[in-house]
Amino acid sequence: MPGLKLRPSLWLLFVVASSAMGGAWLYHRYRDSDWERREAEYQRQLSGHLTAREQEIEVLNTRLGMAHSQLVTQADLDGKYRELLTSRDADFEKFSKEHALRLKSLSTALFDLQEKVQGGTESAHVESSAPAQPGHGAAPAGQPVIAYEYMDKEGRFQLLDPNIWSEGDEVLRIKQLFRVQGTVLRQEDGSLRSERIQLQEVSREAQGKYRELAEAQLVDANFTYANPPVDAPPPGRGVSYMATVGTSFRSAGMLRFGAAVRVLRLGPAGLAGGLTSDLKSLEGSGADAFLTYTPTLGGRE
Repeated sequence: MPGLKLRPSLWLLFVVASSAMGGAWLYHRYRDSDWERREAEYQRQLSGHLTAREQEIEVLNTRLGMAHSQLVTQADLDGKYRELLTSRDADFEKFSKEHALRLKSLSTALFDLQEKVQGGTESAHVESSAPAQPGHGAAPAGQPVIAYEYMDKEGRFQLLDPNIWSEGDEVLRIKQLFRVQGTVLRQEDGSLRSERIQLQEVSREAQGKYRELAEAQLVDANFTYANPPVDAPPPGRGVSYMATVGTSFRSAGMLRFGAAVRVLRLGPAGLAGGLTSDLKSLEGSGADAFLTYTPTLGGRE
């Protein structure tokens, strides 16, 4: 029985289509297996089963300014945030909803700032003389009222005392500028994150620059966040194999049958490649590319 032979052009189309489908399958298989590995890592870290080095990421380190970190689910993070809300947050909540913003992390920090102020300017002057006390006859005049003022050289602290002889009328005015710097670090191969928080007192310089005066010591800090893998292939977005029934402008017959692999999907639409035939002759067989549409009914494809 003589063997069936395909045209060289059909063989070339077959090889190209097979290579494309095989390459697409290997790519998606690698992507899916990588996702499965990262999802397993995420679930392990979320449950608190951390290695010794991973535990160092979450521990409070006041020397480095690192907060105590905790990985939680998005639902737990949202619940913790709702517990912190007060009436003062109403405008911010309205803004978040209007712009469809999603909570990703919460942080609190407590600092200790100790400073020694040296230098400054001071002045004292006599305001008036206090009247003599009534009922004492020829009592001498009262002590003069002396006002005192002090201001440090940076203009942060100003002490006003309208009468140094009278207690309780002193006024201390404080005007300080602080720079808060937060740095969030993400684990390269995992879902853990850590936050470094720094608080510095600064003095305004010319041209929008600031000079550091003192740095506060971190006492305690907490950083709570949700960080699941975000590039997971949603259901039905990977490689899909399908039987096809369609038509083609290059086919004499109305219908063509075959098999294809969907390698790209954007919503319900997609792109597939495969082999089809009109089932009448080998010359009527070959590789085809398809535009696909996958409807959804009742939440299922």
